Amino acid sequence: MKRTMMVTIAFLVFSSFALFGQSSQSAETSIKQEPQDQADVKVLREYRGIKLGLKRDAVRSTMGKPENQSDNSEDYKLTGEDLMTVHYDNNEVKAIQLQFSDPKNAPAWETVVGDAEVTQLEHGKTARKVVAKENFWVSIYQNKDATITRVTISKQ
Repeated sequence: MKRTMMVTIAFLVFSSFALFGQSSQSAETSIKQEPQDQADVKVLREYRGIKLGLKRDAVRSTMGKPENQSDNSEDYKLTGEDLMTVHYDNNEVKAIQLQFSDPKNAPAWETVVGDAEVTQLEHGKTARKVVAKENFWVSIYQNKDATITRVTISKQ
């Protein structure tokens, strides 16, 4: 339980940086954004039927009752200690954040960010793909020992 709490807190801290653009200078310079003109870019656009713009009621009918909720977000337990956090704006999905504690449960990098360049960081690796025509971006981060993989799909 204590590990789950620590992982959840770490997930929320890291994800808030990505969601609200408050990343540190080193993270900003190490993430390469590649705007795409193609509408058929192969990236992760949804997870388990949850996608950007979906209404809150549709999320709940697909995922069931959330583990935790607030006015602007809901947490859903996935496999094991894996977690999905759905963020809302006007009751529509604004961002989807996934955290996987077991690398075998995480989607493949190519499935998430397509051909985006992977950047090696001191504490892990990351990649980000911007799909400008569809007004969203998707990113993936994995720590060095692969015990945490985070995926974020967000409106721009």
